Formats: sequence, C-alpha cells, structure tokens
Amino acid sequence: MSWIKTISDSITAAFNGVRTPAPVIPPILLMCEIMNRPGLSAMSLTSAIIARLPEIGFNTGVNEDGSANMVNLFVKVMCEEIVKEIKNNSVVEFAMPPNSLNITGVAAGLGGGAVTASNPSFISGKGLVQ
Repeated sequence: MSWIKTISDSITAAFNGVRTPAPVIPPILLMCEIMNRPGLSAMSLTSAIIARLPEIGFNTGVNEDGSANMVNLFVKVMCEEIVKEIKNNSVVEFAMPPNSLNITGVAAGLGGGAVTASNPSFISGKGLVQ
C-alpha cells in the first residue's frame, strides 16, 4: 500500500506546485470585464472544443457514409451537461479583509452631514455563476 500512497503524494505535489495564486485585478478593470462577459454557453464551449479536435487527430466532419459524427454529438451533450451543472449547482465563495468595504454617503434630514462606514472584521459570502 505504501507505493500507492507514494504515487498519490507525488501526483498531489505536482498539481500543488503548478497552481499559483491568481493576480489581483483592480476593481475598475474587474467591473469593465464583468460587463463584457456574456456568461457560460454550452454552444460556445462545444464549438471551441470541436474546432480543436483535429489538432489531436479526430475527424470532425460528416462520416464517409453520410451519418452524423458521433464524436461531435458526444462533445455537445457533455458540454451541455457541464454548463448545466456549473450554472445550477456551483457556488462562488469570497472573503474580504477588514476595512476593505468602505461606504460614504450624505445624511438627509435635519442637519444633514456625512456618513461613512466600513466592515470592521472579515466578511465572507457566496454568489452564483451565470
């Protein structure tokens, strides 16, 4: 059993060594990018994968006998199910350090004045994938 653990530990170490943290994106650039993204699309994913299949030797055209290419149909069904699973069941979690959320406003009413607030401790939350 020890050789299985050794192989498993080696594979885990290889994957952990490859993963580097994502670069921090300035909030204004992040907002601009979000507004331009159309969301997940099974059809776009299917098209992108089928376009690359010839790189590894797969025939993506109609079969010689005129029947539909089953590889293309398989890719389509798989992409639809992956996108459906991500959209329906994935959760995005986030965390924000203290004082990273700052709110400034103007108070209405008698006397007016300025209002400021920030998060005093760590904040975490969840979101959805579109």
